[in-house]
Amino acid sequence: MNRSLVSVFLLVPALACGGSQRADELPSFSVTFAAEADEGVALGGVMVRANGNEVGLSDDDGLVQTTLRGPEGVGVEITYECPTGHLQPDAPKMLRLHSFRALTEDARIGLHMKLDCPPAERTVAFVVHTNGHEGLPVKIDGEEVARTNSAGIAHIVQMTSNAPRVFRMQLDTSANMRMRPANPSTTFQFQGNDDLFVLAQNFEVEAPPTMRRRRRRMRQAPIRITRIGN
Repeated sequence: MNRSLVSVFLLVPALACGGSQRADELPSFSVTFAAEADEGVALGGVMVRANGNEVGLSDDDGLVQTTLRGPEGVGVEITYECPTGHLQPDAPKMLRLHSFRALTEDARIGLHMKLDCPPAERTVAFVVHTNGHEGLPVKIDGEEVARTNSAGIAHIVQMTSNAPRVFRMQLDTSANMRMRPANPSTTFQFQGNDDLFVLAQNFEVEAPPTMRRRRRRMRQAPIRITRIGN
């Protein structure tokens, strides 16, 4: 597998020996650029430029390897373009050319710079567990997005920008006034990365009120008066 794209870029700053030193006489520095969508997630297709000149396009491993020439300690402006669907960098990066002393003579140590291209959208998943209540509406930020299935479970997947935000989830029990707790809600703090949130909620259903049987009053039998004598 081709792990890198190799190119040579000549830096000829005016400060190099008063502008009299030839470019091919300047010291060379091995540089590796590593493009990532997330921490540890390599990203190909990132165009890298040094002082406005193209250095290379990151490969499937997210790497661009090149050699830059210039005086020790000079600063090089690094810009890069992320592929579609990824956020562009806010500002250029500065790479300072300097050499490292290797532990052994055969060892080669080069410069390394990480280039961040976070996704413009993130995937957020929600899982709702209830104790077997089917058809229960699940609302996120006031909008119904799902209903629990026959096992009392609901799955929701949403796409959102990677800006941190708060999701408010509510289980709507208004169709059954005897469910407790009534209309429970909770909030989830989204930090800007792909994430999974789980809500486990148990319900109790109050027994219907018992009908009190009305006691029937016994009618008193009429009193019969018997007249005795005059």
